[in-house]
Amino acid sequence: MELRIASYNLLADAYIKPEWFPHTPADVLQPRRRQEALARRIVGLDADIVCLQEVEPDRFAALQKALEPHGYAGVLALKQQGRPDGCAVFHRLERCLGHRAHYFKDRLEDGRISGHLALVLDFDVGGDRLRVACTHLRWDRPDRPVEQHQGMQQAAELLVELVQRDKEALWVVCGDFNAQPGEPLVRAFAAAGLLDAHEGRHQPTCNANGRAKAIDFLFHSHTLRAEPVRMPELDDRTPMPSETEPSDHLPIAARLLRG
Repeated sequence: MELRIASYNLLADAYIKPEWFPHTPADVLQPRRRQEALARRIVGLDADIVCLQEVEPDRFAALQKALEPHGYAGVLALKQQGRPDGCAVFHRLERCLGHRAHYFKDRLEDGRISGHLALVLDFDVGGDRLRVACTHLRWDRPDRPVEQHQGMQQAAELLVELVQRDKEALWVVCGDFNAQPGEPLVRAFAAAGLLDAHEGRHQPTCNANGRAKAIDFLFHSHTLRAEPVRMPELDDRTPMPSETEPSDHLPIAARLLRG
């Protein structure tokens, strides 16, 4: 088995306020221009499986139209609680065995279910059963105790109810984790037996609030070997989005091989 897998937070149009991106020209933030640039960026990744976060229905439909000529099929699962976006996965593999949206059980401060999810697709890849989970874990205050941290609750549920219940499958879990290397949420995936494709070679994936940091991850089963793809350089002052990068995140990617 040999696959190239990528993960990319697209930055939903609904979450764009020009004052949040003072170094980005206004025309770069135009939805149509961003849509065309995002499609080009995704095609340029040349990935067999692309996991996307902050995907709105209109953007998904436009990406379907743009990516279909390149051999991709896609599926979208929207968050609940009235959120405008969700997770999507596009792939160009022949044998997709199905998909499901797993909605996390964690609750907001008012008692409602958060509505965040993991979108899981199953593939037969050369006789191996591969399960790919795309997720966008919820940001929470860094001073909140670990046991109450909502992103941590979602990560723990994903690991217990999905990964550890199907240990026979080859797993890839990727997305925007809203946590950094070394933090408890990230360490939980290693403790569950998954490997970080970029371990020891992390690069910043976004610079929200003027601080470059790595918060996007690609974890995989220990029976897979990863060759991470190097990303463009990003520091505190790099304009994001920009003329060359249509999101406030960089995509991450790795080549995965069996054994």
